[in-house]
Amino acid sequence: MVNKKKRVNKKRGVKKRRITKRRKPKENKVLLTEALRDLTKEINVLKRDRSKLNRQISNIDKSMVGAQEKEAKLRDTISRLVARESNLNKRKSSTQSKILKLKEKLAKVSKIKQDIREI
Repeated sequence: MVNKKKRVNKKRGVKKRRITKRRKPKENKVLLTEALRDLTKEINVLKRDRSKLNRQISNIDKSMVGAQEKEAKLRDTISRLVARESNLNKRKSSTQSKILKLKEKLAKVSKIKQDIREI
């Protein structure tokens, strides 16, 4: 006997059809209602989160404005203090120069006193 190979016809690219069970319209409605309810809950959670974030942003804005106002006041205070320091430094140097002149005069007076005692 001669071995003859049997030819097998294979169809390529043919997909098997799956048989799906159709849902009843009532089941679809229930599923859609549940899905909508879940989406609504999620939207409400997101709205609450958004409003919470907006409140935080508002509070941060207020605190920033307060900090900026405080910074401006401190800058003004610093500039006034620097001006005052400048005036005090001028007075200090003026007073020191007067003290030096007085010391010189005192030295002259004490020299004159010594000269008078010697005579």
